[in-house]
Amino acid sequence: MEREFKWTIKDPVEFDRIADSKMVAPLVVEETRLEMEATYYDTADGQIAKSHGGLRLRRENTDNIVCLKLAAQTGFNGAYKAREEYECHASDIRTGIQNLPSAGAPKEICDCLLQANLIELGRTMFTRFNFQLEYINCTCELAFDYGKLTRNGRVGTICEMELELKSGSEVDFDELAIKLQREFELEPQPLSKLARMMRL
Repeated sequence: MEREFKWTIKDPVEFDRIADSKMVAPLVVEETRLEMEATYYDTADGQIAKSHGGLRLRRENTDNIVCLKLAAQTGFNGAYKAREEYECHASDIRTGIQNLPSAGAPKEICDCLLQANLIELGRTMFTRFNFQLEYINCTCELAFDYGKLTRNGRVGTICEMELELKSGSEVDFDELAIKLQREFELEPQPLSKLARMMRL
């Protein structure tokens, strides 16, 4: 189960201000930078969209990862989402779908996707500045994403911040997210990258 908060950032210069703040900097235990490029797919009849999910093949530096997300639960004015998420390493989307059941994904859904005609919906390309944080009894990732969305020749901007729970207390995770939102007057982003891409 993926649990995360997402906020819109108006200007990428804010990334450093937040990361270097007295609130965040003492919590950081590791920093990484990833170059991301993702292609999103659905069936010709929109099976994934109808289930409010998402299917993508994403390159993360040199790794290729296929990810299936299912319908999300939301809260905190749209900033918070919790949803089923399944990932596996694969060189192409169909190989990934074949392997997803071994990562816990529902086999019946994967079987349907393998039998369907998959179409490309659009792409995202962005840089992720990632900080692993430890806060009380939880470990989480704070990510700053900056780049673009593309669909049918149209282009949109990605400039956002995410906080994702990796392990530990959900209560402590929620507490940290609320503190961040209040401290930096963050604007909740209720729409996923896929949803925003589909609006282009």
